[in-house]
Amino acid sequence: MDREVVELVVWTGALARAGVGRAALLLTGAGATELTGAEAAPDAPVGALGEYLLEPDGAVIRARLIGELARRVDGRMLDPTIAWITCDAPPQTPFGQVFRVREELPFDERRLKSALRERGIGTLEIKKRGVDVDPAKLRTRLSLRGSDVATLVLTRLAGRRTALLVDRVG
Repeated sequence: MDREVVELVVWTGALARAGVGRAALLLTGAGATELTGAEAAPDAPVGALGEYLLEPDGAVIRARLIGELARRVDGRMLDPTIAWITCDAPPQTPFGQVFRVREELPFDERRLKSALRERGIGTLEIKKRGVDVDPAKLRTRLSLRGSDVATLVLTRLAGRRTALLVDRVG
């Protein structure tokens, strides 16, 4: 069940913890880890694309602690409305999936197809946030060929649609 949000709880009265208005609790084989805040965290500032992307865990998103996580990893938001964090150094946190950015590609299907073919990418995970794309249909239309593996992040960067070619870290 790692990386799966299974429950949202509201604790009130005697069960409420002082100073904890929001919490994201991760339960993994390694144990429990918690990110807390007194209230919904204000988002971190939007900034330039860094060398790394952090996709916050669903528990962090639902607890509205994305800004808190971004500050803890010295990161910034890609867009004020999208839950992606970017950093210049690899973020050390259990509260999200880390990706190393290979490059930014044009958000144009023909040019994406050409770029992926040039790079020999035959296996592609597609993640999307903030754009209207069906990843399964897009993957078929891209006609992937090659032995390389990558992840394509389709999202917005400071308000404009973009495609980021990334690799999972760890």
